[in-house]
Amino acid sequence: MQIRNHAMALVSGLLCVSVLTGCATERAHVSFSYMVDAERGLPPGMKTIAITPANVGPTTEPKWSDMCVTIMQTLVNESRRLGTDVTVSDRRDTQVTFDEADLAAAGMSTASGGSGGKLLAADGVILSNINVKVEKHIGKQRTLAGLSLSGWGGHGWGGGGTDVRTEEVDTVSRTMTVQSEFKLIDTADNRVWEHYSPNTYTGTDKTKASPIFGSSRTEAELTPQDTIIATLIERAAREFISRLMPCRIDVDAVVVSSNNKHCVQGVKMLRGEMYDEAVSMFKTAWVANSDDHRAAYGAGVACEASGRYDEALRFYKRACAGADSARYREARDRMKAYGHRARP
Repeated sequence: MQIRNHAMALVSGLLCVSVLTGCATERAHVSFSYMVDAERGLPPGMKTIAITPANVGPTTEPKWSDMCVTIMQTLVNESRRLGTDVTVSDRRDTQVTFDEADLAAAGMSTASGGSGGKLLAADGVILSNINVKVEKHIGKQRTLAGLSLSGWGGHGWGGGGTDVRTEEVDTVSRTMTVQSEFKLIDTADNRVWEHYSPNTYTGTDKTKASPIFGSSRTEAELTPQDTIIATLIERAAREFISRLMPCRIDVDAVVVSSNNKHCVQGVKMLRGEMYDEAVSMFKTAWVANSDDHRAAYGAGVACEASGRYDEALRFYKRACAGADSARYREARDRMKAYGHRARP
């Protein structure tokens, strides 16, 4: 009985550690949108734009050539609902010679080439370069494999023990990297109106076994890589389009609290969309500990969601100073790019 109780206590203790670890923090998934005005705008008189299939790099699947066109067209159509007086020329009505010579003439390729192909029924043309790289990594993680019991006893005395066995299981991670380049050509004079090469964007996905009786996880359990790649391309394309016309910015943020009770309350307020109250809680947590990057990030999200963009940028910078996180850097860069031109 003592042996059985000892084993049950060990398993219960392991489970409690796992549960308590999860319960010590709060998590909120926050989604919101806002509109930004164009950084530069379109050339005077440009009413129709043709979007060419993207030139893809050697590590990029050909399907992303047309997919980039679809993403761009969707963004332009979104902008029309925000007041932009421009349409996308139907692909069947647009006659462009999509070959290396045209890309070279537009400065979008290193290959030599002559003059660009003739473009009809469009005042401008968008050219794109897309290069996607996917890297897969196999790792290891140790997990509890089982328990074995042993003991002895008699005459009112006894002893026993529990042998905890662990094992290594495989984990899989993928890193998707997208490099892009965009140009808008004014066909009235064949000059480049806007040339934009955004930062290289990276997305990752990783399987993770449970530390208690975990098992090997497979690549099939990861988020489909096409979903991540499309999100990264859309992000780059949205930045480019937003320089030319009004654009909607969509934010999906996951905020996890620190162990500070005020930070925990701030995350709860975020879930209830009580943004002003959340900011107050996060500020209190950050004042108590200026290294609390989770509180700083939570305050940034609450400020951005409530239209306090200058404050949001300051808090995102503080979060970046506290921890090197891709999520924090993305939020900071988003505010740098859009905060000054977000519509009230």
